[in-house]
Amino acid sequence: MKWVLFFALVIGAAVAILFTVFPEWDMAISAMFWDASRRNFALAGASWAKTARNLANWIPWAIAAPAFAAIVLKLMFPRGRMLMPARAAVLLAFTMAIGPGLIVNGILKQEWGRPRPVHVDTFGGKDAFKSWYETDGNCPGNCSFVSGEGALGFWMTAPASLIPGPAGAVAMVAAVTFASVAGGLRIAFGGHFFTDVVFSGVLVVLLVVVTRYFLYDRARPPSDADVERAIGRVGLGLRALAHGSFRAAAFLFRLAWRGVSRAGGRYLPRRDAGL
Repeated sequence: MKWVLFFALVIGAAVAILFTVFPEWDMAISAMFWDASRRNFALAGASWAKTARNLANWIPWAIAAPAFAAIVLKLMFPRGRMLMPARAAVLLAFTMAIGPGLIVNGILKQEWGRPRPVHVDTFGGKDAFKSWYETDGNCPGNCSFVSGEGALGFWMTAPASLIPGPAGAVAMVAAVTFASVAGGLRIAFGGHFFTDVVFSGVLVVLLVVVTRYFLYDRARPPSDADVERAIGRVGLGLRALAHGSFRAAAFLFRLAWRGVSRAGGRYLPRRDAGL
């Protein structure tokens, strides 16, 4: 993963510098896919491109789903065995939830304010173009910076990092290629600028490398058994909390019922015998 991180940081730094000095390059790249005569991004209407986009969205989630399931089941049944190695499950689930989930879609895309290419006046929209570092655009939410689907694509470096030996290098190249195609489609559709895709990749790759370092690559990393026991302890704690909350709710309900019953007996009219 070191060489992946190196290239990600070098590319990210180069793009940050060049597209800060020449922000119009973002517009120039998007303009390559803009059909001025028809006033649209032509590839966005191609059926094969839509199918490829859908696959690029579903494949990462299909790979991450078993990891989420393994962790949830372990929390629900703390004394059972996990369905997959614990460190792999945590790596996949954590990086998916924090990267494409929280950082990209939960924070950046909601707060950055950069309008998408299709919303820029040059491409038929109403908003002014904003460079990647400008956060004062008119986009109210789900904005252009950074690319959510690009982040999903680059998340594929997480499962690729789990493959050992030479096959791992092949898997990593395949993951980056997958991400480049997914991000490239978003650029061609007018959904994102080039810098949106690049920086989504840098963020996610950095998160994957750091997470993998703590789980696998540092000196004296935890074993799968250690991580599984830790998840089990959290599950036991959650079970105790749920049990205690249920008992407290039941006690309060009984207490309230007694109060209502006493009030009813005191203030509601009583029937005389025989009525």
